[in-house]
Amino acid sequence: MPWFVVLRALVLGMWIAGAQAAAPIDINRADAQALQQGLTMVGAVKAEAIVEHRRRHGPFHRVEDLTQVKGIGKAIVERNRQRITVGNRALPADPVPGSVPVRTVPRR
Repeated sequence: MPWFVVLRALVLGMWIAGAQAAAPIDINRADAQALQQGLTMVGAVKAEAIVEHRRRHGPFHRVEDLTQVKGIGKAIVERNRQRITVGNRALPADPVPGSVPVRTVPRR
């Protein structure tokens, strides 16, 4: 296999990995599968615990609030800090599928 084909595949793979890493995960909106796939050291059980905590207690206000979830400690939060966002808390945490928030536009 020619070296330029290998180089091209490597560059493409790095570009794809960088694009996926660039999109932070909104812990107030992500489902358990997205949390499990996008966060380091978070498996199916911890991802479900995050979703359940959010359902019972409402949205997270800060990234550090994840430590309130059983099984999530400071080390996991710090390891994932660059991957996590709490998003726009003005919107509901779990929107109804298919609904779109409507904002009024001021008239001039």
